[in-house]
Amino acid sequence: MVEMRMQWKAGLAALLAVVALAVPVPVMAKPSDGSIAAARQQPLGTTVTVVGVATSFTGGFFPNDNGFAIQDKKVGIYILDSLAANIEVGQVVRVTGTLTNSFGQVLSVVPTSIEVLGEAHEPRPHPVKTGDVSEETEGRLVRIKGTIVSDIEDDFPYGFKFEVDDGTGPTVVFINTGTGIDVSGLEQGQRVVIQGFSGQFLDHYEVDPVFPEDIRVLP
Repeated sequence: MVEMRMQWKAGLAALLAVVALAVPVPVMAKPSDGSIAAARQQPLGTTVTVVGVATSFTGGFFPNDNGFAIQDKKVGIYILDSLAANIEVGQVVRVTGTLTNSFGQVLSVVPTSIEVLGEAHEPRPHPVKTGDVSEETEGRLVRIKGTIVSDIEDDFPYGFKFEVDDGTGPTVVFINTGTGIDVSGLEQGQRVVIQGFSGQFLDHYEVDPVFPEDIRVLP
């Protein structure tokens, strides 16, 4: 009798296992955790949600666009539009939108919703050599120190640009019109410390200051 009960239990367990396999289990989509690092790994066209601290303000890079940049720890990304929100540096924002390339190269988000969650300290700029401003730094705040090795070029109506080199290779510094930064005191040969958004335009990488104090001329 005991043996028959054991065989019956074994048969029932096998039947239940078959039924369980036959019943489709709904697949739950993994919710976005707001990670900028995770979003940057997704294919273009993917809908993502990212959370970070604003490192530039609405319209700072006007007339290119009316967007702003955000950063989470060591990783950042650019948001192509503010959707009429007046985003300020230091605000924590959550953005949902589609990954795209702006101006052929810069990984960005075309937003469908923007929500301000609060405020936080702006991330500290990461010190980097001029020759190392690259894909590895794109999206985050950086700080470079070197010599202006080119003329200050007027790139109307977008702003002004020049090159800075610390001996490791030049990188472009672009002063966007929307920042209102005055470049009249800058000239070739000056040693400078510059911080700003590490971006890319077409085939070159650049540093884009946000405030006048982001550019400091050394004695």
